[in-house]
Amino acid sequence: MSKYIFIASTLLFITVSIAAQPQHQRGRGGFEQVEAERIAFITRYLELTSDEAKKFWPVYDDFRNRRELLSQERQEISGSFRQNYRHLGDKEAEEIADRYIALQVRETALAEEYHEKFKSVISPGKVMRLYEAENIFRMQLLRRVRGGGPGRGPGGPPGQSRE
Repeated sequence: MSKYIFIASTLLFITVSIAAQPQHQRGRGGFEQVEAERIAFITRYLELTSDEAKKFWPVYDDFRNRRELLSQERQEISGSFRQNYRHLGDKEAEEIADRYIALQVRETALAEEYHEKFKSVISPGKVMRLYEAENIFRMQLLRRVRGGGPGRGPGGPPGQSRE
C-alpha cells in the first residue's frame, strides 16, 4: 500500500510541478522535466518498493552518468569525422574507426558491469523490466518529439489497462 502512495505522490508532484511552470520555462527545463518523467516511469514500471528504490537509484544514476560520458565521446568522434572526412587519409580514418569500435566495446563492458550491479539491488525480473522500461520510455520520447504528443504510447507495465 505504501508503495502505491509513494508512486502516486511522486507522479502528482511531477504533474503539478510541470503544470505550474510557465510555457517558456518548460522548453528550458525540458531536460529536467524529461528526467523527472523518466524516474517516475521507471519507478512505476519496475514497481519498486521504497527499499528497492533506495538501493537502485544511486546505482542507476551512476550508470547513466558513465553512459552519458561515453555518449559524449561518441559525439565528439562522430562530429570530428563529419567535419573532416573529406580531408582524412586512410590512416586517420582508420584511427577514428578504431576509436569508434573501442568505444562500443567500452559501452558493452559498462552494460555488463551494471547488469551485475542491478542484479545485486533488484530482482533479475526487474532488471529485465528496467531494460524494457528504458526502451519504451525512449520510444515515447521519440514519438513526442516527432509530434505524437505526450499521451501517445504505452503508459505503464504490460497488462495494465489505460483509461
